[in-house]
Amino acid sequence: MRDIGDRAGVDAALIARYFGSKEGLYLASLEQETRTPLPTDLTRALEQILSRSEQRRIGPIPLAMVSPAHSEELRGQVREIMGRRVVEPFAAELSAHGVADAALRAEILVALAIGVSLTRGCGTLPTLAQAPLHDVVGVLELLVAALQQDGS
Repeated sequence: MRDIGDRAGVDAALIARYFGSKEGLYLASLEQETRTPLPTDLTRALEQILSRSEQRRIGPIPLAMVSPAHSEELRGQVREIMGRRVVEPFAAELSAHGVADAALRAEILVALAIGVSLTRGCGTLPTLAQAPLHDVVGVLELLVAALQQDGS
């Protein structure tokens, strides 16, 4: 934090006061990041999420989503970022297919993407970790199709 403060020309205490931690500062910087929106096709969107995590490793937002150690404030910030970037677009796409519980299904898709990313990255499920991304996406495509069906 001290190095960051020195490079920014501010006291490190200000960073702690406004952002809480290095993680908080990083999440704030993500707010400023411009990203290409995810594809509207949910399978392609999941493929892009998984591909990014394999290229760049698991980022702080997915890790923060599954960590019980973070403050409620930080979890709220992560919820807002993920909601805007991923959950809301997924829910809109599901709603376009006439799915009544689109928000729930969108969150299930996000949880699925994070879980698959984490276990592939850690290698804890060896068959999943070693499978080519194309094969994994092929299986996920079946799950996405099932989630797009209105079950009511």
